[in-house]
Amino acid sequence: MTKFRIFLADNGSLEPGSTLALRSLAAELGRTMGHEIRPVSMLHSGKVAPELLGGEPAVLFKDAAKAAALDGAEELIVIPLFLGPSRTVTESIPEQVREAGAWLRLRAAPPLYGADGAVRKILLDNLIAAGWARGTGSVLLCDHGSPSREMTAVRDALAAELRGGLKLSADDLTACSMERRPGDKYAFNEPLLESAIGKARGEAIVLMQFLLPGRHAGTGGDVAEICREHAPADLKWKLSPLIGAHPGLPALLEERFRQVAPELV
Repeated sequence: MTKFRIFLADNGSLEPGSTLALRSLAAELGRTMGHEIRPVSMLHSGKVAPELLGGEPAVLFKDAAKAAALDGAEELIVIPLFLGPSRTVTESIPEQVREAGAWLRLRAAPPLYGADGAVRKILLDNLIAAGWARGTGSVLLCDHGSPSREMTAVRDALAAELRGGLKLSADDLTACSMERRPGDKYAFNEPLLESAIGKARGEAIVLMQFLLPGRHAGTGGDVAEICREHAPADLKWKLSPLIGAHPGLPALLEERFRQVAPELV
């Protein structure tokens, strides 16, 4: 019988809360699926002091893949905790699996955004949870900002889906990014949040296209700081809950897993 391991892989963060949230999500997913789901991060999290993580250091994907190969695993099944086809998903994960062991097979589940509309439904729930009601003010769908056009295309597609479902105009719901790389090459990330919130009206809600808390999306993080610095003095604004806190996320992750490993569900 093929020996396999299942990883729930996120990008990683220097904030302990991100790793703790990833662990909690992996544990919940494991209980519902009946398999051990190992939480791993691609970057950053290995630098967090273990004492801030309950004494257990974070595990990086490359180290987990190498450990699996040394233990005799033949296959890695990866559930990416990513919204779209970032280079981490399309390039880094396959490369690190190859480096871990030439015989290792990889089955990578699709990212979260798909034709089923599941991410749109989560964002809509989060928008309503933040107190949105029609006509109360602007909605700013905000992602991190990516050097990949494919990731920005996910942001823009979600904005279009939300506008269509809610019958809102582009002025009512704006897609924006927290930051971008300099140069015309990355202008597709525009508008930035600092510009978008300066044009917002009413009681604005920043609809967070972020998965887990961290330096950017956590309490007092970069998104909130940008809003504090650039929002008009008379503008009321708030941040929505994160996608990772939505109770429907485990079911969505299980469905993505089912697409590549139906015999294990």
